[in-house]
Amino acid sequence: MAGSRQSGVARRNRRWTFAGNLFDEANWSLIVGGSRVPVESKPLEMLRELLLRAGQIVSKEELLDTIWPDVTVVEASLPTAVAKLRRALGDDRPDMPIIETVSRIGYRIAVPVELEERAEPPGNAPDLTASVTVPPRAVPHGQTGHRPSLLVAGTLAAATAVFALAMVAPRQAAPAPTKFTQVDAANALRRLDVAMIEKMLAAGWDPNTPFDDQNNGAVNMVLGVCEWDPDHDRRQLLLMARTLFDGGARLAERNAWGDTPYSIAKADRYCGPNHPVTKMIRMFCYEGGNPIGDRCLADYLRDSSGAVVRRY
Repeated sequence: MAGSRQSGVARRNRRWTFAGNLFDEANWSLIVGGSRVPVESKPLEMLRELLLRAGQIVSKEELLDTIWPDVTVVEASLPTAVAKLRRALGDDRPDMPIIETVSRIGYRIAVPVELEERAEPPGNAPDLTASVTVPPRAVPHGQTGHRPSLLVAGTLAAATAVFALAMVAPRQAAPAPTKFTQVDAANALRRLDVAMIEKMLAAGWDPNTPFDDQNNGAVNMVLGVCEWDPDHDRRQLLLMARTLFDGGARLAERNAWGDTPYSIAKADRYCGPNHPVTKMIRMFCYEGGNPIGDRCLADYLRDSSGAVVRRY
């Protein structure tokens, strides 16, 4: 409903068009392929913040402060919201992302954006329409730009409704966060259950926590699906790996043998060099917002003669 609030910011009569999609702020709706797609409120709030600064990096801290004001949440809530947005937008091409992850900094819209803004007609002013195309632009590493000032508008009806609700339903304390174990994680990873992993990330679970005495984290566990399930759903595995990386999984994390996610993924024994997940990891290593290059390569253990102890 136009005029209601999200994160303390009044909705305005603005519409953004990007990559063939439409976000209508006044109606709080996302149109993909000509049809309205159901999306939860928090992911839509994140989309609005990114669209407001199209082409610029919006830091994780700014997003947390804006979308969850006066509420303490874990940083993993952001990749969960991003994953839901990407799923709604069909944003599953790592080489041409709509929403780009800038490692350890934040996110940005990586496609051209057209904004159409209509002034709210108060009765004594004409209906004005402004349209501007905002191309994506590079932002120097570590620079997030200036946050635009936002005018917060309230109405007597909204205030009355809030007061009445407060009188009827007393405020309750937030429930304690759910605790998840590595067994929960292992089961979700084997099933490629992205929704479960998103819940775990939002609750503070660290995808780099080892599952065994060889220091294999969540990404390595997921890549094992390629070995024991040749008929796996490639798109779902790709989405799972992307969710883990967005949730903080490290590209250069080596196990006890010296292998990285990339060295495991490209091995023929596992996913192989042409698997979509291998191509995505390679892109993150060498072409992403903060590429780390050859740090993604394995550093194998060697015996006293210099021979590699283990090679895939």
